[in-house]
Amino acid sequence: MPTIFRKIRRVLLTENKFSKYLLYAFGEIVLVVIGILLALQINTCNNEKIQDGKEQFYLSEIKSTLVQDSLAIKHVLEYNIKKQKVIGEMMGIFSDTLNNMERLAILDQSTDVFVDYRLFEPSATTFNNMISAETISVIQDNQLKNMLTNYYEYNYAEGLQERLVQMNRKVVDEAFPEFFTREFAKAQLNLDTELKPIDEVELHKSSVFLSDLYGISYLINMQDDFLKTTLSKIDRLIKKIDQNID
Repeated sequence: MPTIFRKIRRVLLTENKFSKYLLYAFGEIVLVVIGILLALQINTCNNEKIQDGKEQFYLSEIKSTLVQDSLAIKHVLEYNIKKQKVIGEMMGIFSDTLNNMERLAILDQSTDVFVDYRLFEPSATTFNNMISAETISVIQDNQLKNMLTNYYEYNYAEGLQERLVQMNRKVVDEAFPEFFTREFAKAQLNLDTELKPIDEVELHKSSVFLSDLYGISYLINMQDDFLKTTLSKIDRLIKKIDQNID
């Protein structure tokens, strides 16, 4: 093709048709510009396809982790139902109709569930990878981008959930050793000790212990409310992501 253009130019110049040559030269420039613009357009389209592909990939990954977060929250809520039941049973030791052996039996059967707890922390690996790789911009929907940022940048480990952990540990550290008595040491460790006998345990008279049990129950209710609100956020996020996935 360039050879043809050169021949045309040579003919026009040799025939002294300068005006036609200028017109031809202008047309050639226009063709070159059009070619460049087409190349740029193709390159832009290719880049857009690449960016769209990245966006679809990341949104699909985030949606998958959000579904897992939703399941994790439901597991916490289910565990909290069991724990609230155990706390109610533990409060039964304050009944004045029980003896200390019966109280110890209540605590003993409640220990496994009570000493444990469940917390929620979202799986933020995909989102954090986007931030570290500076690819968050591939999400074109600014509202969705803000929703994701608010969801993942919230500090779930502090505040309410941290307080719940502290209260739970306080009871385990302070109250449970009260029932580590002479009889317990003999039965569990085969040791003869000078620990106080079970009849002298007065944990059932401790307003602090009762208050702590009530406090844990109260915090669990607050955690449940917080997690249910978080579930609603996850549901809205998934619906918003679905709107942006082809």
